[in-house]
Amino acid sequence: MPRKAKDRQPEEQGSCLYQCELCNAQEEIPADVLELFDVIDPGVLGAPATFRCERCPGIMYPVWWFRAERATPKA
Repeated sequence: MPRKAKDRQPEEQGSCLYQCELCNAQEEIPADVLELFDVIDPGVLGAPATFRCERCPGIMYPVWWFRAERATPKA
């Protein structure tokens, strides 16, 4: 069975790959869980849902969020 690349988006949009800011642990979060969190706590407009890492005290963000932050020009 072929293995998936870790930072590749899943073929179906049924989940989103999250990564811890401290230990770089990765986890697939199902889309229905993300939708539920948007209903329960909409958070900051334009910011993705975040989760506490189960392995360390870090915060988990979507992988695309790390790329977007690095691409933002500094004034």
